[in-house]
Amino acid sequence: MLNSLIRFSLHHRALVLMIALVVMLFGAQTLTELPVEVLPDMTKPTVTILTEAPGLAPEEVETLVTQPLENAVQGVGGLDRLRSNSDVGLSLVFAEFGWGTDIYRARQLVQERMQAVKLPENAKSGMTPVSSLMGEILLVGLKSTNGQMTPPELRTLADWTIRRRLQSLSGVAEVLTIGGGVRQIQVQPDPNRLAAHATSFEEIEAAVALASGNATSGYLQAGPREIMVRNLGMTTRLEDIAQTVIKTVGDRPVLISDVAEVKHGIQPMRGDASVNGTPGVILSIDKAPGFDTLKLTQQVEAALEELKPTLPAGVTAEILFRQGDFIEHAIHNLQEAIRDGAIMVAIILFLFLLNVRTTFITLMAMPLSFAVTILTFKAFGVSVNSMTLGGLAVAIGMVVDDAIVDVENVWRRLRENPSKIRLDIIATASSEVRNSILYATALVILVFLPLFGLEGIEGRLFTPIAIATITSMAASFVVSLTVIPVLCSLLLKSGGKAHGDGFVIKAMKWLVERTFLKMALGAPAVVLALVGMLLIASLMLYPRMGQEFLPAFNEGSATISLASAPGTSLDQTNEIGEAAVRVLQSIQGVKSVGRRAGRAERDDHVMPVSVNEFDVEFHEGGRPRDEVFAEIRARLGKMPGTFLNIGQPIGHRLSHMLSGVSAKIAVKVFGPDLAVLREKGEQIRDIAKTIPGLTDVILEAQVPIPQIKIEVNRERAVAYGVQPGSLNEQVSALIGGKVLAELREGQRTLDLVLRLPETWRDSPEKIGELLIETDQGRRIPLRLVADIRESLGPNVINRENTQRRIVISANTSERDLEGVVRRWEAAVKEQVKFPEGYFPRFEGEFQAQQAAAKRIAFYFALVLVALTVLLFSYFRSLSLALQVMLNIPLALMGGLALTWWLVGNISIATIVGFIAVGGVAARNGIMMISHYLHLMQHEGEGFTRAMIVRGTLERLVPVLMTALSAGIALIPLLLAANEPGKEILHPVAVVIAGGLVSSTLLDLMVTPAVFFLFGKQPTQTTA
Repeated sequence: MLNSLIRFSLHHRALVLMIALVVMLFGAQTLTELPVEVLPDMTKPTVTILTEAPGLAPEEVETLVTQPLENAVQGVGGLDRLRSNSDVGLSLVFAEFGWGTDIYRARQLVQERMQAVKLPENAKSGMTPVSSLMGEILLVGLKSTNGQMTPPELRTLADWTIRRRLQSLSGVAEVLTIGGGVRQIQVQPDPNRLAAHATSFEEIEAAVALASGNATSGYLQAGPREIMVRNLGMTTRLEDIAQTVIKTVGDRPVLISDVAEVKHGIQPMRGDASVNGTPGVILSIDKAPGFDTLKLTQQVEAALEELKPTLPAGVTAEILFRQGDFIEHAIHNLQEAIRDGAIMVAIILFLFLLNVRTTFITLMAMPLSFAVTILTFKAFGVSVNSMTLGGLAVAIGMVVDDAIVDVENVWRRLRENPSKIRLDIIATASSEVRNSILYATALVILVFLPLFGLEGIEGRLFTPIAIATITSMAASFVVSLTVIPVLCSLLLKSGGKAHGDGFVIKAMKWLVERTFLKMALGAPAVVLALVGMLLIASLMLYPRMGQEFLPAFNEGSATISLASAPGTSLDQTNEIGEAAVRVLQSIQGVKSVGRRAGRAERDDHVMPVSVNEFDVEFHEGGRPRDEVFAEIRARLGKMPGTFLNIGQPIGHRLSHMLSGVSAKIAVKVFGPDLAVLREKGEQIRDIAKTIPGLTDVILEAQVPIPQIKIEVNRERAVAYGVQPGSLNEQVSALIGGKVLAELREGQRTLDLVLRLPETWRDSPEKIGELLIETDQGRRIPLRLVADIRESLGPNVINRENTQRRIVISANTSERDLEGVVRRWEAAVKEQVKFPEGYFPRFEGEFQAQQAAAKRIAFYFALVLVALTVLLFSYFRSLSLALQVMLNIPLALMGGLALTWWLVGNISIATIVGFIAVGGVAARNGIMMISHYLHLMQHEGEGFTRAMIVRGTLERLVPVLMTALSAGIALIPLLLAANEPGKEILHPVAVVIAGGLVSSTLLDLMVTPAVFFLFGKQPTQTTA
């Protein structure tokens, strides 16, 4: 079949070339159409239920909102993990489903369950929009440089002008605004004036609710015409609302202005923001999954530019974070790596072949293979990202391997047989190497298959590398049997002077024959013993290296969390945050600082009002990232009463998805009592602070905060004729406020709220003097029927899989993540005793690393068995198959040694590198041994030292060319450990480069030595 394909191609050369040209053109066009991302979509299917329950404490939120929702969602099919946060007036339930679940079907199932849940009357529940893990593509800061616009006015501008414009763009999932405060019209009754005018709370509430609004009276039929009748009473003028009649006493009306003050106010704030130290508003733009981040970013930026001329004087919209910057840097760096790798491969090929035509023919395998790969990306919905481009960068030296073997053999046969028909020579020469090329390609494809077995984040990250490499290798095999022979027939000539080697090849053959082969055939047992010792020495390096999940990204920005003591007011948090902003701005290399305190409305990223989060952008080409982070940690760490956590946007989100916590390591303690959880959490935190390598150790701020508890005295309530429920409703409306109407100001809406003035509700004593109405119409102070006292209650209650839990989070300054966690875990087991019903669980990146490593090891063991079977089917000898497999430990030696020297730790990226280099190294063994057999079976050679020397030297050129092209192409990745886009690929390149060096050099000794010692009997059997 393969011979038929070769001959068909040679007899239909025009058709083959036309198809090749069309494939390249379509591939180039498709490349411009594919979406561009920083990383593959790693969003775990998650449905987030957000419920606003104004005024409820965390205990009530947990009991009345969170638990009913958890109970309803718990039984949904495919649910992987259920997390929840019960905060002040807010419940968040995160339903995480298994990878591969259709998110829209999951939302439908959750929605069906939610319909049966009965929630408190004032609770508003709904699901947040579908977004991706890397969905936050832009942060835009809005501020007034001349101070003419107040923060609330900026917030109105952001909500009703900028947000609406951006939300209209296709691909924008949500635009969240934080800071400034949402404007309201507040009616603030004076209890004394209410009593003086004999006006009840129900009366003023009814009057305020009817103070403004529109209605319709249907239609008038006036002869041939139909006329709509509208009743217009809508107003936002404070004077109009104040002049509304509550009731009439005698002939004198009692107006709202008689008993209350009507003024503009701010909705109770649970978050605030500043832009480079100036109070303002920050807009967070999230994209929907499946959209091109760069194109959508450009659309958002274009929309902002359109809006700028319409903004009031002095108002600026400044971009504080742009994910597109990292994407552009990463993609540009990888494009450079691919370009530089291709140039280096071309130089290597020319030095070996010393012929422009043969070099050109060989290099044509690159664009053709990559064009097929790009078309495959489009067919499977794969985006252009650092992983897919990384796969191409890794494969760039390997895709020419098949072409190298084919072209080198064709060229040699043409020069050796000048009198024969050229097409027959080319067909025969291509047929000679077809099987070895087929099995070598199949071998490389097989070793990459374990990457498809990876799950979770690591699967989403490295599967595109496998797709890119496997597709390009399969394409290069087809190209080597079709296009390459056709190009050889058109560009290479037969005849001329006898085939000779260039000076580079002559020198290498001379060196190999007098050193490597002399040692291998002169003392094969000694060579194998020395190699065995080197293998043992390299394996001893493994325990000396640390282990981590993924290398850190270099994003050019930082996400810094600065937590104050729970219970800290928003005003105090703002003061602390602004002090931290000034510190950050004084650090060399900092470009801009956006600060967000607390949370935005409808935001599922819940932060207490005591926490500041800073989005810091750095200047390009500044100081090293580690140096800047160390200075930030040193200077902000000195701020008293605060806890610091430093990360980067993407790493921050990856950690959050793995464990639900924005740190690399998370220790979760489960149990029913919050006080016991807190006690055990403090013990674990204190242990962590004694372990070298752990940084940013933070105990989750799940602690008691001040509360004022108003508890009805039922005996006194009976005496005064007060119903507990009625009393609670009055107090809730007076202190917390009650929205009575929604007013319209043009296209905008304003809430009309009834609430006591600040002066009546700023202390327990004043609250106790509130006048409460009884059933008999009497007014009595609240203190007569209720006990009012200060107490403590939890600021937030976090749950996971329906159990309460507390988290101790930490990062690490060491590369050995797993080693640090093991020391921490051992210390906790030894020093912390847990009561019945309480238990700890260590989670985070190290856990994902362990699971992924075990999974890869299992699948790779299966692949090794499959490789052995494949090689046995080719050689018809188990001995020869195992001889080829010896190349894998030879590659392992160099990969381990170079990783120990340049990287110092083992990550999932390193393991992927070992998989890749194993396949590439084994190719060389196939090429070498198959040629030994060819010489013995078709060219009259016997099993002699001369035959082994001849076979090794004849295969030296393709072996060295394939190894060097694969290794040289990785140099751009090898030399750029911390450049954006290359961070994950650098360990892969290190392993492959080191493995290629050791396997290629040792293969020139080990394969001849082993074949000389153990190859005679198998060759007689297969002859």
